[in-house]
Amino acid sequence: MGADKALLTPGGAGGVPLVRLAAVALDAAGARSVVAVGGDAVSLAREGLHVVEDSWPGAGPLGGIITAMASVDEAAVTHVVVLACDLVAPSAESVRRLVASAATVPEAVAVPVVDREPQWLHACWPLSLKAHLEAAFREGVRAPRRLLPGMAVHLVPGLDPATLHDADSPGELPWADPVGT
Repeated sequence: MGADKALLTPGGAGGVPLVRLAAVALDAAGARSVVAVGGDAVSLAREGLHVVEDSWPGAGPLGGIITAMASVDEAAVTHVVVLACDLVAPSAESVRRLVASAATVPEAVAVPVVDREPQWLHACWPLSLKAHLEAAFREGVRAPRRLLPGMAVHLVPGLDPATLHDADSPGELPWADPVGT
């Protein structure tokens, strides 16, 4: 991308960086708290986000998920919703529907599906899986999609695909400020 994806500012979003769009969707969906795991702590704090240092920076998304799980009060929270920082149109409605679906199978990670592809970085993770995730991480697993053996997964169809789309290249952000400011 040439810039930190989290801080790219879509022209059509009123100057709000992508990471802030995700935080607003989580907050509007009723999240008890919203944290940003890793990244540029100073810039993310300027966006009004509570930043938690990634316990394994640069080691893939699974470490960030485990870090997020470790940052919550396990007596008050049963699940953690994780959204990628580069979603172009995250929505509170999709988050609410994901959480409602997760409640039907509370021991499973609830993962949206688009075109038969699980969207692992827009999922609802039960804290009861934390030990499983930590064990997999110690064994070298870094991508959530590699966790399937021994893990309960609840696939969630029917969420608006536009709210699950992330930007992996500048061509997927034709409406963004190319320098991220």
